[in-house]
Amino acid sequence: MGSRRDGGAVIPSKRGVTAVIGLVLLIGMVATVSVGILLVAGDTMTSAEQRSENERVQQSFVEMSQQMSTVSSNNDISRTMEFDAGERGAIVKTDTGTINISGPGFDNTITIPIGAVEYEGDDGTRISYQAGGVFRETGNETRVVSAPPVYYDSRDNTFSFPITEVNDDAQLGSGEVRMSHENTSSYENVTYIEQSTVTIEITSEYCVGWETYFQGQTANAEGQAITERCGNDDTMIVELGRTEVEGDFSQAVYAGGGGIELGHNNAEIDGNVTTDGEVHGSGNVTGDEIEENQEPIPSFDSVIESKVEDAERGEGEPIDLGDNETTLEGGTTYYDPDGFDLQDDVTVDLDDGNVTLIVDGDMGFTDNDLTVDTTGAEDNTSFQVFATGNMSMDNQEVCVNGCDYNSGDSKSLQIYGTSSMLVHVGTGNSKFEGILYAPRDESYAESEGIDHCSHDVNGTEPDVCIDGGGGAAQIYGTIMAGPMYVDNNFEIEHDESLTGFEPDVRHGVLPPRLTYLSIAVHELDVRNS
Repeated sequence: MGSRRDGGAVIPSKRGVTAVIGLVLLIGMVATVSVGILLVAGDTMTSAEQRSENERVQQSFVEMSQQMSTVSSNNDISRTMEFDAGERGAIVKTDTGTINISGPGFDNTITIPIGAVEYEGDDGTRISYQAGGVFRETGNETRVVSAPPVYYDSRDNTFSFPITEVNDDAQLGSGEVRMSHENTSSYENVTYIEQSTVTIEITSEYCVGWETYFQGQTANAEGQAITERCGNDDTMIVELGRTEVEGDFSQAVYAGGGGIELGHNNAEIDGNVTTDGEVHGSGNVTGDEIEENQEPIPSFDSVIESKVEDAERGEGEPIDLGDNETTLEGGTTYYDPDGFDLQDDVTVDLDDGNVTLIVDGDMGFTDNDLTVDTTGAEDNTSFQVFATGNMSMDNQEVCVNGCDYNSGDSKSLQIYGTSSMLVHVGTGNSKFEGILYAPRDESYAESEGIDHCSHDVNGTEPDVCIDGGGGAAQIYGTIMAGPMYVDNNFEIEHDESLTGFEPDVRHGVLPPRLTYLSIAVHELDVRNS
């Protein structure tokens, strides 16, 4: 029944043919699947081997960077190490980029060409050593494997950046690698940079790696320390400095460069005071008095100068605040290039975010009021003013939420001035609620073109002159400026919520307490032994 004969041959039945074909197909499918499994297994092994090689090479690069650091700091030594360069080897390349270092205290920009050691795996992973740092790039991700040697020592206020450079092109294979010190160049002509920020411009094939490093190091600046990010030109620029405003905000008054004169027995400072000079007069200080202070607060001049320059380049909405303007909107930066004297009451609305005002000139609050409205605003939202000129008030109110003097309100109004800012508060019920920050760390005030005070402090015209007040005349918050004179019925009351407060300067960094800059370029010869 399974077959029949046809001329002596046995012919399988259809059922038998079907079984044979099924068996062949099954064998074929098994063979195909088996080959597929072998192929997949082969690919998996290759990928695993590549990952393993990448890890070994990365560890070798980290060890090499440590050995190069040791060699660069000693003129007469060399080091050897077993180096894993993978199957394809590594390349030593000179002139793969440039580092420019500059700042307000520099006579000239320091320009340093830099080289690199590079490995690239079959999977596109790139591991690179450049100027002391090791970076790893995989696809669109770049991470810092070993940080570049950029240091700040707060004990002696020194910024250091030792840069290690390779002096010749070469191929590196796996095996023993020798590193020897060839030369060191230092830049002693720019060692003293008191109160300067440091700007580092890096052009490099590994730009993204450098940007990743500085992004992490300057996180407190909310990304604003990086002023230019990597683009088509592979260039990034970072400005190094502080973001927090210096000063002890537990003080009602800090008077740098001079003393404090309380010219009337009804003049009162309710809180602590610190002065480079002495406190005189018939008025009253309710808090602690620190006289002859030897730790001045750095001036704010370079910060304000930088902000004006940014505004002149278009970073800010042009405004004439004295031309009947009535509202400053949240989330906006304004620039008034000519100073102002208010011609109408002005409200600063913080509901939609911070407001910044940059003023190149004097500020007059002699005819109308300015009110900061925090209704609906998030915590720590503020109105920050940066001014190059002087400030005057006469029987007006510059306050937060209608001068209700609630604890914490003064944080919402922050006025920053230069070390030459003169502040005059005339007679009447003048009120100010906020932070006034214009520290002076040099000598006494030298008023130019303005006779803003009929009194003196130790024979010198004061920076802050408060001529007098009525029954409600008051400053609530804190003042950090130069020598101060307070007369008549005027009270300066400290907002105790400011104790421990560290205001941040938005969109920029402040000069660090820098005294010395240490830049050295160490040339090393790197090659297989």
